[in-house]
Amino acid sequence: MPYLTEVPPMGGWMDEPIVDPTIPERDRSRLVTLPLPRLHRPDPVPSRWVRWLLGLGVAVTGTGGALFAAGAFYSDHESAGLAAMMVFLMTVLLAGVARPGPESRLARRYIGRYLMPDELDDSARELLTRARRAVIDVSGSRVNRLGLLDAIAIANDVVLPERLWEIARLLRTHTELRAEQAQALAEEMTPELAAVLEPQQEALARSVAAVTEQVRDLEEYAIRVRAADAALRANELRESDERYRDLLARTGDTEAVARLIDQADALNTILRRPSE
Repeated sequence: MPYLTEVPPMGGWMDEPIVDPTIPERDRSRLVTLPLPRLHRPDPVPSRWVRWLLGLGVAVTGTGGALFAAGAFYSDHESAGLAAMMVFLMTVLLAGVARPGPESRLARRYIGRYLMPDELDDSARELLTRARRAVIDVSGSRVNRLGLLDAIAIANDVVLPERLWEIARLLRTHTELRAEQAQALAEEMTPELAAVLEPQQEALARSVAAVTEQVRDLEEYAIRVRAADAALRANELRESDERYRDLLARTGDTEAVARLIDQADALNTILRRPSE
């Protein structure tokens, strides 16, 4: 049974990209923390000639700035110092245009190897959310963290991210093909167009069914792991049974107090009797 019955609103972990697990760990961590607009639209790369011209501009202005700075040092002229500062700022500006920032370079280097959830349509995003939640449940389970799954725990760290990434890639393809088919279906339907669309729709439907089954498998595995977590917790509580039995033994003797109450009642009766 799926964890989700509807597409959740974007936010929190749903906003985070799904990243190819073969990317080095350091770069994967950086990709996840990059601003979302930067991931969606990395800065464009200038053409080779533009980069060459910008580089030449950096060299010329840098040399000019050094000469002006030297002139200001030896002549003590404020105008030369101001010119040196202006040339320096121009050099920095040209260098920044010629070489995009590290965030854009990282996003551009791995373009196509990460996926933003909002790239998907509703159907694909629902499946991705279910798969992601199942993987998070398994990875965050106590039995997994404590190593009680033995060799399976090691496989979880490798297999589950790979499976999630593969599912995400397929869902992105599903989204693109559904959009393509929707556009084709909006056109005037002809026998030729129908003959092309019918096998394509069947192929897409079979792929969607296969991915849905993979997501169900992940959910079933997560359910088993959650059951193992519950069993572990029950065993931990069972270890306290002796303390509860001892508590009952310590609080179960009510006869002594009852005898004291009877004695007090008897004393009150004697004290209330009139003198004979």
